[in-house]
Amino acid sequence: MLSEIAEEYLECVFELTERGEPAKTTEIAELLKVAPATVTEMIQKLAAEHYLNYEKYKGVMLTDKGMKVARRIKRKHRLVERFFYDVVGAKRRESHEEACRLEHIISDESERKICQMTNNPRFCPDGDPIPECEDGDCANCLSGVPMPLLELREGEDAEITHLKCEDSAKIRRLISMGFVPGTQVRIEEHLPMGGPILVQLHESRIALAKDYADLIMVQRGGRSKRRSRSASAVE
Repeated sequence: MLSEIAEEYLECVFELTERGEPAKTTEIAELLKVAPATVTEMIQKLAAEHYLNYEKYKGVMLTDKGMKVARRIKRKHRLVERFFYDVVGAKRRESHEEACRLEHIISDESERKICQMTNNPRFCPDGDPIPECEDGDCANCLSGVPMPLLELREGEDAEITHLKCEDSAKIRRLISMGFVPGTQVRIEEHLPMGGPILVQLHESRIALAKDYADLIMVQRGGRSKRRSRSASAVE
């Protein structure tokens, strides 16, 4: 199990080598704000554990093993930044600081939920690319084939998979109303003449404008449907 400090080093090397050139010890020391001698000691240790390739006077590169860890940490960092910036409404610096605190402890499941909630973003608030999930297909973060809530028929149940929206204010509005990935919803009624749809959510009845309902992606049946299938399989 790697320590947070070791993960910080791998993440740092990832950032410095994104341009394709080895990272220098002095660059790592400057970015992490530690002494060069401390950097040398740590990279030699990580090289011995096959996370890094290190050649004295030439620099450091990630091995495949190290790249896997670094990409996972950097992905979580930049997704958390996106979440705090888009959903919470934090400023860029605050989002970065929160991401630094959470990147080492956030679970893989929470990472997937954030990816869904922020509509699988490609870039962090600073414009840096967010590494893809490990299987290279973020669509796998979702189960089944998502569709807009608006397309459900009256009386149908579904589970919210993600919010398909790049407008931070609308995302925050929907989340404040309770439309969060993983939540069960039911269409009660489609009102005529371009009116809203009536949705059952958390035992409440909500009138939702159609332009907002079109931003909420769902999977028919949701968890209850999957549970019944599992129960049938057991029987």
